[in-house]
Amino acid sequence: MRIEPGSEKDSDQCRAIIHEYYKCYDAFEQFRMIGERLILSGQNNEISYRAYNSYSYFILHLYEFLMACHAREAHNTSITNKKGRDRTEYLDALVMSDTNRVISKTIDNIRLGIAPNWENDISHYESLLPVPPSFAEDFRIYRNKISGHASFERISELNLTEFYEKYHFYLHLLYRVEGSWWGRNRDDFPCLKDVTNFLKTIASET
Repeated sequence: MRIEPGSEKDSDQCRAIIHEYYKCYDAFEQFRMIGERLILSGQNNEISYRAYNSYSYFILHLYEFLMACHAREAHNTSITNKKGRDRTEYLDALVMSDTNRVISKTIDNIRLGIAPNWENDISHYESLLPVPPSFAEDFRIYRNKISGHASFERISELNLTEFYEKYHFYLHLLYRVEGSWWGRNRDDFPCLKDVTNFLKTIASET
């Protein structure tokens, strides 16, 4: 669907992007808290289950957040008219471009002396390059199989621990750098139309 720049649909697309960022933020914070509990209390089936779920939600909402941003840039909710393998390769290329950009931006900020104090090890960020060629494809596959479709692949063929160890720095940098403009630095919680009006009429009746 076409999104005309400056239109009400464009404003609503921005609201959808903000909403998706907040869902990503909630998932990451839940994962962080469960991870701290796992470290302090030790691993068991229930803690690992909850950590797995929260991290899978983080993957899902981060991917959807990035796609929503690209839909707005393309002025089209479909992003591209390409179909099949051409479409997936195009979307993967967008994610790779996003990832290379945020790493390069972070490195440049460190060199210019404008990065946060805790973001000062330029060698760490330089070591993230080149981005593994499989990153975008694996990101998309895990978004689909770990967070979406329920199948045996989730149980026996896709290892989320290995995915985390290989790609977490890339995901977190995308989340932190791309998300900062859309929600991290806000003082007041945004109005998201029907999202923030959910159950409002019921609450007003009590």
